[in-house]
Amino acid sequence: MRILDCEYPDELLYDVEGGIWARGSDGTFVIGVAPTLGWTSGGFTSLKLKVVGTRVAKGKTLGSVEGPRHFDVVRAPFDCQIVERNTVVLDSPRLANKSPYEEGWLVKLTQIGQESSLTTLTECAASIRAKLVELRVHCFAAFPDVEMYEIGVECAAVLSRLNELMLGSPPETTVHLVSDDPGAAIEMERWQVQTGNLLLESKRDGTLFHFVVRKSGGTK
Repeated sequence: MRILDCEYPDELLYDVEGGIWARGSDGTFVIGVAPTLGWTSGGFTSLKLKVVGTRVAKGKTLGSVEGPRHFDVVRAPFDCQIVERNTVVLDSPRLANKSPYEEGWLVKLTQIGQESSLTTLTECAASIRAKLVELRVHCFAAFPDVEMYEIGVECAAVLSRLNELMLGSPPETTVHLVSDDPGAAIEMERWQVQTGNLLLESKRDGTLFHFVVRKSGGTK
């Protein structure tokens, strides 16, 4: 299910206030971050998790996530014990942003207590929507590696800066570009054709235009 452009898989359980998801059965669950945590950070630069074997009470911290715009803690949705940590995401924290439901999971837990803050998506969809609005979360087609805020800048100058950035970046680099130039949407379509890069998403929010672009492998 998509809620305000944010992806929430139907089969998972969610702790809305904690900003996490859970997948599992028979008392063992994999935990990861949901969009309310993943998109408010600006991209995780640091991720810390408690060690395997640690017992954590419901509502207490399993670890922390930090980005340029936000620091938060990841809380246990029930009394539990940590049985596995995702060492890959510890080395590459942005995986929790880019692939939150697959490679970017955080920890595996064994549930000890019966009380849980997890609910099905059907039960909590309205609460998730309200939380996204409250936190002003904007999700896009792909999580960006770089953000460019070009307000009050003519589109020609914006595209020049974007081209310079792309030339110096490796293939698959994803950029979130924000512009208030009225002609930006048309110019970005033209830019995609001329450069061979990919325009993944174009969205208007009032007077602002949001673009998510990705450098293709064949860009010169």
